[in-house]
Amino acid sequence: MKRKYFFLIALIFLSFPASAGIYKHVDEQGKVTYSNIPSSNAKQLNLPPIVVVPPVDSGDVEDRIARRRESMKLEEQKEKLQSKISEEEKRLSEVKNEYKDGSPDRLGSERNYQRYLDRVERLRAEIDRRENNLNILKKELNALSDKNNTN
Repeated sequence: MKRKYFFLIALIFLSFPASAGIYKHVDEQGKVTYSNIPSSNAKQLNLPPIVVVPPVDSGDVEDRIARRRESMKLEEQKEKLQSKISEEEKRLSEVKNEYKDGSPDRLGSERNYQRYLDRVERLRAEIDRRENNLNILKKELNALSDKNNTN
């Protein structure tokens, strides 16, 4: 029983020098030495306490970063599609203005009536093509919006 107390007291006294402090000693050549043992001409440093931060679950953080990147990528794609849609709508409007419901103005180079009819047909085909492009772009935009809402 006395042995237990002796070892307990010895452990307590041996742990005090370890937590006594940190000492800084500068010798004649200017060499700096840090130690936990006091020596002549050594000054004790008053250091702030060590802060221990618990570890963070990096898997959760990585998942959030990946979801954020995917969301940003989808937003960028949506902006590009919206830009393409507005350009296509502008071009469609210009072609429709020129088409004038199937009776566009005749150009000076269209003295031959067949040339005029060919141009009217090309305008009609371009209107159909641009309307089709618009429908496809709007479907893609809706698909991206749905995908973004599910994430």
